[in-house]
Amino acid sequence: MTTESTGRSPSPTKVSPTPHSPVSWTEGDTAALDKARREKKPFFYCRIVANHPVKCFVITLMCHITMLIVSGILLATGFDLFPTNFEVLPMELYDIPYRLRDLAWRDRNNYNDRFKRTLSNQGFATHERGLYSFYSSVDLFYDTDGGNIFTKTNLQRIQTIENDLTSSASFSSFCMTYNSSMACKPLQSILRYFDGTYKHISATLDDPNFNNIPGVLYEAFTNNNTKSDFLFFLPNGYSLSSTYAYGSLTRSILLAGCSISGDSKCALKTWRSETLKHLKNIKPTLQKYVDESTDAFKFYFLSTNLWVSDVLTQAILDMLCAVGSMLFIFCFMLFHTRSLWISGWAIISILLSFLGTNIIYTGIVDFQYFGFFHILSIFIILGIGADDLFVFYDNWRLTGFSTYPSLAHRLSDTYSKSVTSMLITSLTTSVAFFSSAISPLLATRSFGVFSGLLVVYNYLSVIIFFPTVVTMYHLKYEQWTWPCCRKCKKEDSEIPSEKSDKGNLNAVYVITEMEMTVNEKDSSGENRVNVTVNGTPVPVIKEKTLEMNGHTNGHIANGTTGLSNGNALPNGDAKSTQSNGKDHKDALMIKALHKKKQKRLVVFFRDHYSRFVTHKITRFVAFPIFACLVAGFAYSASTLEPDNEQLQIYKKSHFYTQAQDKELYSFVQNVDSNLLTIYIVWGLSLKDRSSCHFSSIECRGTEVYDSSFDPNPAANQIALKDFCDYFYNMTSSDFNTYNIKTDASGNPEIACFTRDLETYLKSLSISGLDLTLPWDSAKTLAFMNAQTSLYDTSGFTTYPHFLSIPMQYWMYNGYSMNFTADYGMYNDLFGEERTTFSTALKTDNTIYYGNKIKYLGVTVNTTINRRTTGYSKGIPIVKRWEALINDRMSKMPAGVNKGFQLTRDSWHWFYVLESLADNAILGILIGVGLAFPILSLSTMNVVIGFLATLSICCTTVCVIGVIPLAGWKLGLLTSLNMCLVVGLAVDYVVHLAEGYTLSLHKDRYHRTRDMLEEMGPSVFSGACTTLGASLFMFAAEIQFFMQFGVFMFCTIGFSLIFSLGLFTLLVGFIGPQNDTGNLKVLFKRCRALCVKPSVNKGS
Repeated sequence: MTTESTGRSPSPTKVSPTPHSPVSWTEGDTAALDKARREKKPFFYCRIVANHPVKCFVITLMCHITMLIVSGILLATGFDLFPTNFEVLPMELYDIPYRLRDLAWRDRNNYNDRFKRTLSNQGFATHERGLYSFYSSVDLFYDTDGGNIFTKTNLQRIQTIENDLTSSASFSSFCMTYNSSMACKPLQSILRYFDGTYKHISATLDDPNFNNIPGVLYEAFTNNNTKSDFLFFLPNGYSLSSTYAYGSLTRSILLAGCSISGDSKCALKTWRSETLKHLKNIKPTLQKYVDESTDAFKFYFLSTNLWVSDVLTQAILDMLCAVGSMLFIFCFMLFHTRSLWISGWAIISILLSFLGTNIIYTGIVDFQYFGFFHILSIFIILGIGADDLFVFYDNWRLTGFSTYPSLAHRLSDTYSKSVTSMLITSLTTSVAFFSSAISPLLATRSFGVFSGLLVVYNYLSVIIFFPTVVTMYHLKYEQWTWPCCRKCKKEDSEIPSEKSDKGNLNAVYVITEMEMTVNEKDSSGENRVNVTVNGTPVPVIKEKTLEMNGHTNGHIANGTTGLSNGNALPNGDAKSTQSNGKDHKDALMIKALHKKKQKRLVVFFRDHYSRFVTHKITRFVAFPIFACLVAGFAYSASTLEPDNEQLQIYKKSHFYTQAQDKELYSFVQNVDSNLLTIYIVWGLSLKDRSSCHFSSIECRGTEVYDSSFDPNPAANQIALKDFCDYFYNMTSSDFNTYNIKTDASGNPEIACFTRDLETYLKSLSISGLDLTLPWDSAKTLAFMNAQTSLYDTSGFTTYPHFLSIPMQYWMYNGYSMNFTADYGMYNDLFGEERTTFSTALKTDNTIYYGNKIKYLGVTVNTTINRRTTGYSKGIPIVKRWEALINDRMSKMPAGVNKGFQLTRDSWHWFYVLESLADNAILGILIGVGLAFPILSLSTMNVVIGFLATLSICCTTVCVIGVIPLAGWKLGLLTSLNMCLVVGLAVDYVVHLAEGYTLSLHKDRYHRTRDMLEEMGPSVFSGACTTLGASLFMFAAEIQFFMQFGVFMFCTIGFSLIFSLGLFTLLVGFIGPQNDTGNLKVLFKRCRALCVKPSVNKGS
């Protein structure tokens, strides 16, 4: 067949083997092999589907619907089918001690017979909302982006913002109050040094009109009564003098309040929820000033309470991007298949696969966690499912250009060509996801298991359900016009072949010769088509008419055509078109032309791209380009660094992220809540989680106490005293080594009880008694006898817990019940347990003395910022502290030698980040390592397996190289996304590898050509769906979702480039020919070498 235009030479459609191909082959050999494959006994399932299409469709559809029904039944019975938790990301490591130590310290008071020390005055404001609520307060940031914030115009603008906020009715409902009058405290702001708040300290600090800005700021900076608080508002790089003031930004705090008790108690979730309502009422005002920001004056705000709420809301909104991706994939399927029937059932099948997988995941595998990552699995499986659809359906359409003995034979040929390819991709993808199951982190482990199961379930759904969908479409709906959502089947007069052979839909006609010429447009503006069939000219017909009335089934190959999608003749005998009259000739011509119009992508890959990619000039140019591309991204990947910054939830451009960055990096004084406190504790053991479900995110385990802990012996008291003195006597060099924070006097900020306890005891005026440590039973008895108004010593003879006597006396300040600084510092650092020796105090029967000291703790404040320290810097600090404490404990006597150190969250978090990075790299190595044997065994060719694995490696390297180029580092989000790379990088190259090995030709050129013809369109279409769908995720505000979209886009993009580019170049250049690299042949040769010597020996 030739296609030409007026004034142009016809171009041949048949391409001969290139001269450099050393393999000789004949068309007859290939045709014979092709015929044998087409006439091979159909697969049993294909026979069943072909013979009973409606029943098979209904049965397989009911299997899917059963999953929906089962899900409904399980939900109705109360089974937690969707154990969703979008507020907590379970990233706990229990194979290291720091999380269990942290939990042990948090739950240290969960023991029976606890004696709780309390005071009526705890040192806190008792009036309503008299306490500062860090969780609900709002930090306000004013930034000039390098300009000077300390100008009259800028300070007046700050004043306008603050007045606007405090005048809101909602502010008075949650503000921190002065006293019981419920008057709200003003914002903690640099403006307080101007409005007269501190004029009692200095008259200079009263300038409401901002006429003496440098003087006021310099006075606040130099006055000892205000300096420490004033530093909070100063940015890095400030400059102050009596005549000049400069700073690029400053901040304020809108103080939220809570109470020590009552409905507004600080720890109550109901109060936090109530405060959130008021914060949402003032958020429009805050947002207004954010929107009005200019380069000269930018405004940001941050409230933890509001931030958490907004993150959850934004996450749900960002998930709508996945809905957009789903719609895009459906529309692309619809465009590609031209069938609402096929596209609709494909999407429904994929979504129902999600339900079926979830039943297995929660009901059989018994996972009890379902989070945001699992929702993203829908996005992943839509891409994989669409890819499988295109592979199967494109192979089905290609079989429409050949003749088959029966529909079962055609379906079986499609099945054999596509199922194996999909099996390999599904296997490699699921293995890549299952490799994440080795992670000790529940979030990544559960996601890997769920995604792996989903890929397997979807594969089974495709190979079982989709053949019935395609068969039903072929028999029932293929004659419907496009696009049509109602029955608009063409009339018989429009389908001459069906009219002339009514009742014989399996007719196949043989064309011995056909020539078609498409001329340029006629006077009406439409193309004219001249067709000659078997030497008989067919009247000129307009191309537009043929396209509208045409059919996609015509195919001309080696002089043979099939008319009804490969359906066979009743008796296997072809009819000559010369004996069927004009109707058949018109039908053939219509089908051939429609094939020309609809198969351009196939023609492009088969005839044009295959010729281009195997050309020696292309290889000469392309190989260096690919080498430079991989080398460039490999270098970029080598620069990937661990992330030492805080976890960013929002994108960098979001005002929340800007506010967090300003707070962490732009001010002289860090917020103390961001600095780590290290605890050294005795009396506790690691939490016991043996009773917890392996996927539970709420179970914290059972509290375990160290039964050997006993601080009472004199040697143990001295050891504890020496332990505390060791820290107090450290040098400045030691402080720097262990990042210990010091106060303004240079003393370490350490709360170690022995020094302050002795200081208090020495202040007591009890004549004749030495109250310094250690205490023994005699000293304790003497002390109690001197306090007979408090203690009853009649039962003291065998009393063992004598150290608790002076410690409790110290906490209660001689039982005067007055709050002291020592009480505020140490009351939570040791606990008492009532025993048989516990006795009620004479003056207060609610207080028991003589209790056992259950646990004991020491705190050390550090300069380590938990939000800016990553694992690469943090873990060495952890190891230094662990070595230090272990060394000190090794020198202590039994009873106090099992203490350990911990922090709240941070030590554990450093190791979580390291584990994520290690698991991401390990997962990639496992995925790539398993890809080679899987691909080699599945294709039964070690050369193809190696070349395909090389393509996967190049894709992986390039995707990792994108991370530094995007300005990201190896942190939590990037590590989680890296787990997806190998799982998504294997699909396209596997399809092409399978297409190469399935080719009936022996030489690499024609194998490459067949590979591109059969798999090229499917690979390209599958990539287009995922690439287009991933673009929707770019619009997400949550950083993880946006990064997920970028990773998806880059992985699919590079996979497409290296599969259709590098892999195709390689197989066209050094691809195996004949039996080169064939594992069966290699095995036979090895077997022959092993058997031959034994035969010779026997002879």
